[in-house]
Formats: sequence, structure tokens, C-alpha cells
Amino acid sequence: MSNQNFMEKLLDLSACLSDRQVEWKALGDALVRAKGTKITAGKMKELHKDGAPLKIFAGGKTVAFVDYIDIPEKNINREPSVIVKSRGVIEFEYYDKPFSHKNEMWSYHSKDENINIKFVYYFLKIQEPYFQNIASRMQMPQIATPDTEKFFIPIPPLEIQAEIVRILDTFTELTARKKQYSYYRDLLLTFPKKESCLPVGQTGRGVGYE
Repeated sequence: MSNQNFMEKLLDLSACLSDRQVEWKALGDALVRAKGTKITAGKMKELHKDGAPLKIFAGGKTVAFVDYIDIPEKNINREPSVIVKSRGVIEFEYYDKPFSHKNEMWSYHSKDENINIKFVYYFLKIQEPYFQNIASRMQMPQIATPDTEKFFIPIPPLEIQAEIVRILDTFTELTARKKQYSYYRDLLLTFPKKESCLPVGQTGRGVGYE
């Protein structure tokens, strides 16, 4: 997809959206929150096997691959999800294969056929500075579940969500120019809203409850 075609897609999507088409919901009401598993970094290192099928996430870039028998079945998530890295480096990660994560983290998946979980992931990625700011108030940077549960996300029509995901997936593959990608992503994920219609505690893009 050329830059010109990309911009044409952006303009087409912007033109078809209105404030009536975009619903806003608290993340905790829109998605299902899943817990992790009780595991230490040392245990992750001990259990790690190259080529094992189950990915375990810890903070930052720390991961391990383990066998299914190494983790309680109830702690294995098999749904495409947004993983919330809640301590140290505050960020969101999308994963669509079976996984688990340390129990101080949490993740979200969708049971609502009108919500594309990868669209939610892309939206949350541009909100990372907001959550990082909350985390910076603590001695050890961290956020708590209410910080995400009460955060409002836009829910445009499903076909719009799917098209945004398709465009951003394609653009991610085509460019390594981070600044250009971030500009287009932010433009695509800016939704119209009326201040008078915002839920209490939310004022402007990227701001949720405090």
C-alpha cells in the first residue's frame, strides 16, 4: 500500500465516522479481564525450553516458552488478547496464541462479536504515555487494575474496526519508519466526540479516570 493510498483510506474512514457511530465504553465493561499465573523469573528461566508451545510473559521483554504441563490449565489463556504490562515498563502487547503471564499482570480478550480485540490493542498503544504517567506517581512505576478497568475506549462499527486493523497491520509490515507510522496510527485512531457526551472523568482523547 503506497502512502497515497494509505492517506486515501484514512480520509475515507474519517468521512464515514460521526460521533453517533462511535460508542465509548469502559474497558472493564467492554472486555473480559484474565488473570495470570503465580511464577517467578527464576522459575520461568528454569522451565524455559526452546521451541516449547506456551509463551509466558513477564515485565519488559522477559518471556519464557514452556510446555503446557508446566502451567495450570486454568491459568492458560487461549484467546487473542491485549496483555497489560503493569510494572516497570508500562506497555501493552497483543498476542493471539496460547499464553500466560505473571500474576501481577493481567490481560483482556473480547467475548463481544462487535469488538475487534486487535483494534483495542492499537488504540491502547497510543495511550501508553497516559498510563506511564499514572505509573510514574509510584515509587516503583506501576498501574493497578482500576486504571485500565475504568478507562474508556471508542467502539466504532465493526467493519471500521476491521479496516483500521487491516491498514495498520499492512503499514506495520511496509515501514520501519517509526515516526511516520506513529503519525498515521494516531491520525487513524482519533475519533470524534462531543465533550458534553463524555463520561464523567474523561476529557479529551487519551484521558480516563484518575
